[in-house]
Amino acid sequence: MVDRISTLPDDILCHILSFLPTQDTVVTSLVSKRWKPLWRSVPSLYFDDQSHLQNFSKTYHWFQNFIYATIRARDSHQPIRSFWLKCVVESDFCPSDDDIYEWVKAATQRGGLKNLHIEVTLPIDHSLIYLSGSTISCKTLVDLKLMGLFVEIYSFVDLPSLKTLHLEDVGFDYRQCLGELLSGCPILEYMHVNDTYCPGDGYDEDDYDPPNNNNFKGLSKLVRADIYSLDDLDILLEAICNVEFLATDESLKDIPVFPNLTHVELAWGWGMKWHSVLTMLKQCPKLQNFGLNMELMSANLVWISPKFVPECLSSQLRKCSITNYDSTRFQLHFAKYIMQNSRVLQTMTIYTAPSSSLQKKFEMLKELSIYPRTCELLFK
Repeated sequence: MVDRISTLPDDILCHILSFLPTQDTVVTSLVSKRWKPLWRSVPSLYFDDQSHLQNFSKTYHWFQNFIYATIRARDSHQPIRSFWLKCVVESDFCPSDDDIYEWVKAATQRGGLKNLHIEVTLPIDHSLIYLSGSTISCKTLVDLKLMGLFVEIYSFVDLPSLKTLHLEDVGFDYRQCLGELLSGCPILEYMHVNDTYCPGDGYDEDDYDPPNNNNFKGLSKLVRADIYSLDDLDILLEAICNVEFLATDESLKDIPVFPNLTHVELAWGWGMKWHSVLTMLKQCPKLQNFGLNMELMSANLVWISPKFVPECLSSQLRKCSITNYDSTRFQLHFAKYIMQNSRVLQTMTIYTAPSSSLQKKFEMLKELSIYPRTCELLFK
């Protein structure tokens, strides 16, 4: 048998190895002399403590030492394009603030870092892991994902090449921090924010000297924003006003006009109000796809017939979907309102609540079918 893989050029072999966890790329050094030095030039580092500890029966201390040793052993002339770190903390053994700082610093200093993912899953009673905003500032970074960290922003964050930002269970000192982070991402195209929190919101504004972001005019390149479990979505309105796709479970107070928005997905959160849904429709003149998840909607909500028809209903809306529909009077009137006032609506899709029986689904379908409409009515 001919070993054709080993005859490939080093750069191709390193590209193949970049799709593997780092511990697996290191193991390939045992294949032959030809493979022994390759792992030192692989352009991505992927460290997963669960994979290390379960597959190799090693201690967490060994995992930390392995990361440091791997970074030191790499070819210093080869840049790190991607750095992934995943830690599930189940005891007192976890990376410290200094550990993460040193690892990220080592990745960024090589030049050319494009992807940075740090995911830490902490127990509820575990102390927070802090990460400075200046640590993640990198002019070449394109994709950034942070999970389970507390980000401190004391200076301007510079991410001029960032296109994708994913924040999951990330804490800030105060609400404005998120806006300050976004101010350093002028060409951001996709943003996912879920369960961000600000335990330090009781700060004294007189003692706070914010970074200089006076030139922040919003994210003109932003195409899609998924925002969930954020205490105050209004702080991001300036940033997201140009999006084409918006998904959120937050209730907006002062909803601006979204001139480019064509797709909206709203989840009925605890603070959601009916007038917010109607105002959202009114402020989206180009809206073509609208989805509303009514899972947390009160069964006692009273329908008040609107005195106007949003522009998008009369000329733009093509598709509408309602999730967790169980035929309350409010839901029935809302579906009727959409179908009767949407002149170009093509499909109205109803996703019934999981508890709905087949008989109840049939009754709901008959109830909605009696109303005049120009669209196709789908039940799922």
